[in-house]
Amino acid sequence: MRFLATFKKSCDFKRWLKLVDDLKPHMNKHGLKLIVAMESDDGTRIYDLGEAETMEGVEAFVSDPEVIRMRADAGVDTESQEVIAPVGKYHIFD
Repeated sequence: MRFLATFKKSCDFKRWLKLVDDLKPHMNKHGLKLIVAMESDDGTRIYDLGEAETMEGVEAFVSDPEVIRMRADAGVDTESQEVIAPVGKYHIFD
């Protein structure tokens, strides 16, 4: 399943990208991957298109205490996490 999500952050985009790299083992463990991510113009939000093997994997990832700690330490407002909508088809333009 694919989904569009968003959350608030206080870190810069470069720091958030490092967080994603640091979280890869947790993402792999729970069957998640990011397809594309964008930062809002004012730098306070991330919008991302993700893919998950199961909804249970998403729930396990966002409730994992270490993931929560790592995200919070990096400047992610974990309380603001929101799945906007499930996504069917998509295309990434070159």
